[in-house]
Amino acid sequence: MMRWASSLSLGLLLLSNCSATSVTSSPSASSVSSEASANEVVLWQGDFLAADWMQAWGAQDSGAWGLENLTVRTVETGPFPEILRVYYPAGSASPSVSRRQGVPLGGGQFYADLDLPPQRALRLSYAVRFAANFDFVKGGKLPGLYGGVGNSGGDIPDGTDGFSTRLMWRRDGEGELYAYLPTSEDHGTSIERGAWTFQPGVWHRIEQEIVLNDPDQQNGQARIWVDGQQVINQNGLQFRTTDDLKIDGLFFSTFFGGGDASWSTPHDVHIDFADFSVSEAAPITTTP
Repeated sequence: MMRWASSLSLGLLLLSNCSATSVTSSPSASSVSSEASANEVVLWQGDFLAADWMQAWGAQDSGAWGLENLTVRTVETGPFPEILRVYYPAGSASPSVSRRQGVPLGGGQFYADLDLPPQRALRLSYAVRFAANFDFVKGGKLPGLYGGVGNSGGDIPDGTDGFSTRLMWRRDGEGELYAYLPTSEDHGTSIERGAWTFQPGVWHRIEQEIVLNDPDQQNGQARIWVDGQQVINQNGLQFRTTDDLKIDGLFFSTFFGGGDASWSTPHDVHIDFADFSVSEAAPITTTP
């Protein structure tokens, strides 16, 4: 793993920022159960029960920001006893827009190695719910997997330094895979935009399976399921040019944007997250 890991200060910050608050959450009609089969090997499951949950997840100081916008909440009713609520103040956008234009900083970000060794293939699962009053505006980021330095923010990978596979919401809730790859240009690569649609106020189950390519081939693979339905099955991807680069963990990254204030949320909103896990993912075979 290429990213320096130091979780103590993050854990201490969460003690002050992520205090438990009681809320009421009713189940939705959408399926929030994982599609993991009975034979699937679960490597890690994360919850928010401990005050130092971020430290337990292997969260790192490097690349982290916006932790003051993360709050753990106890839910009285609903599918999850604890959720992570992320706040996006009115006018907020990405960190770069906040720095350049002085708008509020919304959302948050951290990298977590989950106390796992690097992997060639991995399956990430979590539940997400947009606030009932959520305005999708032009789009924003959602968590995914990463390797190496976990490239983002216009830092195009060179095949040896890293990659990332976050999701995005777009206008009207359209979803996509948003990947930083050696083949990306200027920014991340938009894959299958509109393959599904998020609904405000509804829990959605997200599952992302990534299989890295052989270093000398473009045979990497990405599959996405939303609420149990496969929505993306992308082959022929290149994540790396060296076998030393592997999947290192979870890239928790969420904000509005986008490279300017036109992506900003017009009012205070939040997104809830719950039930994170990662499992083994077998290489996907393709028919010649």
